[in-house]
Amino acid sequence: MKQKLTMFIMLLLAVLLIVTPVSAQSISTIDAYKTTGDYIVKQAPSPKFGDEWFIIALARGEYNVPKNYYETYYENVLKHIQSMKGELHNRKYTEYSRLIIALTSIGKDPTNVGGYNLVEKLGDFDKVIWQGPNGAYFALIALDTWNFELPKSATTTREKLVDHILSKQLADGGWDLSGMKADPDMTAMAVQALSTYKDRPNVEKSINRALDTLQKIQDVNGGYKSWGTSNSESVAQVITALSSIDIDSKEDARFSKAFNSFFTFYNAKDGGFKHVLTETASNGMATEQASYTLAAYNRLLAGKTKLYDMSDTKKNKPSTPVEQEKPIIAPTKLSFKDIQSHWAKGDIEAAVAKGLLKGYEDNTFKPNNHLTRVQAVSILVRSLNLTSTQQAPFTDIDRYSEITKKEIAAAYEAKLLTVNSGEFLPSAPITREELSIMLYRAYTSINGQAYIPSKVVPLNDINKLSNESKNAIALLYDFNIAQGSNGAFQPFNSLTRAHAAKMFINFLKVVDK
Repeated sequence: MKQKLTMFIMLLLAVLLIVTPVSAQSISTIDAYKTTGDYIVKQAPSPKFGDEWFIIALARGEYNVPKNYYETYYENVLKHIQSMKGELHNRKYTEYSRLIIALTSIGKDPTNVGGYNLVEKLGDFDKVIWQGPNGAYFALIALDTWNFELPKSATTTREKLVDHILSKQLADGGWDLSGMKADPDMTAMAVQALSTYKDRPNVEKSINRALDTLQKIQDVNGGYKSWGTSNSESVAQVITALSSIDIDSKEDARFSKAFNSFFTFYNAKDGGFKHVLTETASNGMATEQASYTLAAYNRLLAGKTKLYDMSDTKKNKPSTPVEQEKPIIAPTKLSFKDIQSHWAKGDIEAAVAKGLLKGYEDNTFKPNNHLTRVQAVSILVRSLNLTSTQQAPFTDIDRYSEITKKEIAAAYEAKLLTVNSGEFLPSAPITREELSIMLYRAYTSINGQAYIPSKVVPLNDINKLSNESKNAIALLYDFNIAQGSNGAFQPFNSLTRAHAAKMFINFLKVVDK
């Protein structure tokens, strides 16, 4: 009996070792994206036609690819298209859509690829929708990447694509390829395709129904099943969809468990993602979808254009509010449709008027998007008129414009920043503690001496922080720059654009006195 019990325990442990995922709760979405990028480049060292989702994931997450990586891909695509005489497939028109999305993600014009216009191929509506709803999804996404216009002779229009997608919504609020029951992948993809049109009443209603459905069909752990199997791709598509409509799944109570489920599929051994938990190694398709999901989410936090909005890959079309070559010009009229009843409306309008922050082309401010470290530095440097005489010693800022690199250097020279392992982590969301320290150091630079608080501030979550952090938060508290909420400062929380507007405006009131 004892021998049988021992054998049973050993068998149970073996099973647990197979199905229990490597703990990934401590890894950030930025670090996980980096490892998926490493995995992808190893899988496709010389990318070619067919590797479009790899390219999209790498480009949209701004992975530091090897030299000439995208040029190699483009040259291989060019050879393939020329060998096919511009005819990728006579039925599967998602081939064209997928390639258009990939090419625009790296700034290549799909209307002239070796003399062939790929966008015009989407002008045949019947061929576009032949594959099912997903044909319409990706055609609409492809057209919206660079806001392409089709010839007047085309039978495809954006209106027809939107209406077609809406018409395929099932009675339960979701979508499926051919069935009558909502599939999480197809439902999430529909939301992604419709996201550009979310302000239209009929589309908004449709998306809200879809979100209700996605909430209902998720499992207790926040994951999803497709074809009866729990898998990483399904939850990845849902997170991507939420990011496309400016919903942070970690902060939304309906989907707050989604990332927990997502990361159970993370494979720390090779940096990729598994398709199902019983796999012992990462899966290429699962990893590519996880990678562009992480790119989509990180772009949301950074306040950049959404995953498939490639307007930022066009010259002089910045993807972030502060990443631009010219100084911000204050608008003549301050009116953003998404802040009219927002608690920080006054601070946001004041920050925009001073040129610290700006809105988006769709007349929104996106107050709940997160501010990145590079955006915070740019704002602070410009508001204080800081300049640089030397380069910053950071190893991860080469892809930024010269103006932005000079702003980072100015912040470093003014001792607002310190070097940590040689990296600045420019695209990472800035935390409340990190901005507090920057403002504290700026105050010290302006006044010639550090601020020493006269009493302990009544915040219950800062006692274990460094002395500099505690003094910095005390400065913000004492001067009413930021005081926290319900007795807590939440130092490790990412800073939203709304809170940033408030903190910068209040800080300038103090130092300008």
